[in-house]
Amino acid sequence: MGYIPKANEIDCSYLRDELSQNILKLIYDFEEILVQVTEKNEPAFLSRHLINLSKAFSNFYNENRIIGEEKKIEEARTFLTYAVGKVLKTGCSLLGIEMPSKM
Repeated sequence: MGYIPKANEIDCSYLRDELSQNILKLIYDFEEILVQVTEKNEPAFLSRHLINLSKAFSNFYNENRIIGEEKKIEEARTFLTYAVGKVLKTGCSLLGIEMPSKM
């Protein structure tokens, strides 16, 4: 894996656009989704959430360059990409789905 900036090094002002905000909300909601899954015994909530996160990231990726931007923008988008990957990997693991190590 390449360089991943630390969370406290990220200038979040570069993630205020609608696409980034949608992703951040989905990441933030992940814990609550897990609570709902366990309380209601409904793994479909988790799979639907992961699909929504994947779609949101796809939209973000299609509209934004990650590498080759100004350093602060690149770091913010790189960390956002890393965070999405961690949530997807964790969620899929909980569902018993193996994720590839690289995509």
